[in-house]
Amino acid sequence: MSTASEVPFAVRARQWLVLTPVMLWIAALVLIPNILMLVYSLWSTEEGVLRREFSLTNYVDVLTNDVTLTILLRTLLTAIGAALLATAIAYAMAWFVVKKLTRWRMLAVLLVIVPLWISYLVRVYSWKILLGESGVINSTFLAVGIIDEPLSFMLYSRFSVFVTLTYVSIPFAFVAAYSALERIPKSLLEASADSGATPGRAFRTVVWPLSRQGVGIGFALAFLLCVGDYLTPAMVGGLQGTMFGSLIVNQFGLANNWPLGAAMSIVLLAATGALLAAVARASRSEGILE
Repeated sequence: MSTASEVPFAVRARQWLVLTPVMLWIAALVLIPNILMLVYSLWSTEEGVLRREFSLTNYVDVLTNDVTLTILLRTLLTAIGAALLATAIAYAMAWFVVKKLTRWRMLAVLLVIVPLWISYLVRVYSWKILLGESGVINSTFLAVGIIDEPLSFMLYSRFSVFVTLTYVSIPFAFVAAYSALERIPKSLLEASADSGATPGRAFRTVVWPLSRQGVGIGFALAFLLCVGDYLTPAMVGGLQGTMFGSLIVNQFGLANNWPLGAAMSIVLLAATGALLAAVARASRSEGILE
């Protein structure tokens, strides 16, 4: 017969046993690769030969190079801007679906997330077709007489990278916003209306506090997708749209300087982690209604 003190231990043992596969999965795919990348970032290369001597030279090179810092800042600002715009659009779409649609709600949700079933490469390439000098948008504008010559800034520029990243991020932000808005009880909105609250005040005091955390999650997902993307800048950005991910890929590829590429990755990871920590703190739901 087990004593009372043995029961909690058995419960804890079962909990650890259940969590073991998850912890092993996280360790294999997250912790170990990042530890290896950190170790690589402290090594160096000399004439293409890897030197396993610990040094902070790579970090000094990254943080003192004006070009690298400029591209890092550009990448962060572009990712933040694209994620904010995608989150705003996704939130408005989710609000319309939750509040205005009943019979066709699931169909509307399906139409928003169906692009995720299509190859990422195909979706990015479609914007190359749309924004090109002979693309759909320029051809239409020329046909109706809005412009006299193709708009060159629409492709192979920061603008094209920003637009494409915003587009590919919307479904991720939408799922998070939709989940948060759908969980808000209608009784709370009815109670706020019965209390004389205007729609604007009801949104500020009821809807936004309860959906803020979902919005933060959606922004984080969109930001993570944008900040580490190197395929979109390569396809639609050109030299003007170069992002930090492109520099990292070049170090691991053409330059064959893995330690420097690892140091760039760690710097980007640290900057991303700091920003996401701030977002998590700002979007924390307090659960208080005024």
